[in-house]
Amino acid sequence: MSAAQSEEMTDILRRIRSWPIASRISLARRILESVEDVTVVEPPRREFPADALIGLLKTDDPPPTDEEVERIIEEERMRKYGA
Repeated sequence: MSAAQSEEMTDILRRIRSWPIASRISLARRILESVEDVTVVEPPRREFPADALIGLLKTDDPPPTDEEVERIIEEERMRKYGA
């Protein structure tokens, strides 16, 4: 929220404090109804069977050894953070 919007909201709240409670509640309802009219469209969920996901990660190569993993991690750290 920008400073101008915050200032405007403060001004509105100050002005309506003198209104009767019924009028303030009516205004609040109208504001909430205006928000309800805005519908949020969620993108469709993509669901994959677990077997398909596992198949994406599967390779014919054997898993790396602990030493290879350490070397890979060290190379990535050097690439990311430098010497």
